[in-house]
Amino acid sequence: MGNKGRSEKLRHKVIIDCDNTFGICGKPIDDGQTIMYLLGRDDIEILGITTTFGNSTIDDVYPATCWLMEQLGRTDIPVFKGATDYAGGATDASRFLSEKAEEYPGEINLVAIGTMANLKTAQAENPGFFGKLRQILTMGGYLHRLPYKGWAHVGEVNFSGDGEAAWQVFRADCPVVIMNAHICFAMPFGQKELDPIALHDRRQFLIMKELLLASAEHLEDAQDYLWDLLPALYISYPELFSKRIVSIDSTPEEIEEGYLKEGKSGAEVIMPDYVTDIDRCYRIMYEAWGKVTMNQKGPWYDEWIENWGGCSI
Repeated sequence: MGNKGRSEKLRHKVIIDCDNTFGICGKPIDDGQTIMYLLGRDDIEILGITTTFGNSTIDDVYPATCWLMEQLGRTDIPVFKGATDYAGGATDASRFLSEKAEEYPGEINLVAIGTMANLKTAQAENPGFFGKLRQILTMGGYLHRLPYKGWAHVGEVNFSGDGEAAWQVFRADCPVVIMNAHICFAMPFGQKELDPIALHDRRQFLIMKELLLASAEHLEDAQDYLWDLLPALYISYPELFSKRIVSIDSTPEEIEEGYLKEGKSGAEVIMPDYVTDIDRCYRIMYEAWGKVTMNQKGPWYDEWIENWGGCSI
């Protein structure tokens, strides 16, 4: 009894605010990978998932997230529909965020891996919202030009989708952790990283394989990164990241370009610039994924293709 009580006390309360498009052909899969990772962690208690526009419209993101939770057998975790655009306005998602911050002051780790619109609205409705969170963990932005696939400039979604909202989040009255695009390049996800998943869940493997193939002619050429998973890793393992305090001087307009400008008088955030043990990060990730399986009953594969346009291999 004593050990059980101790374990429960160590569980981190988490809300995931995301623009998940896992399962939709041609769209990013990292939000879904992050959800599965957090579901597989024994030290994480997911209070709910709020959805926002970003990787696609809210009318894609919300049902895709509901579908994913059904396939994972976790419909006990509520999913809320959120912002449709940067204009804001109260939604089920913003109300849930505000209510849970009041219910668990100082305890909630808010993993914000979509546009920041739901957070902005929750703060507007409840001016004490940010201050009642334990921390905000997010991913987005870049400090200088990126070498990603030879591009000089990479379109950024999480912060640029609502630059004003991101600007407010950076100034939140709680610790803010930002994983920028540069550090995410340390965690690629291609064929080599995909193969181990087949050992524990063939369904996860097949869906991720097809979605990766959507971005390349051959699986050998398919390459992505575990963008949104890094903020989730930080909750349980902050020691796996350098802890660098950065002052962000970017204006909302600069943020809308994805640009994070360092200065001396801006918003102070935690922005790690390297991963201290990459191999351990992958081991932790696979261990968590290994505890989560897709639905093994029913015509799950045909349903996926019919509803989400599965990519043919």
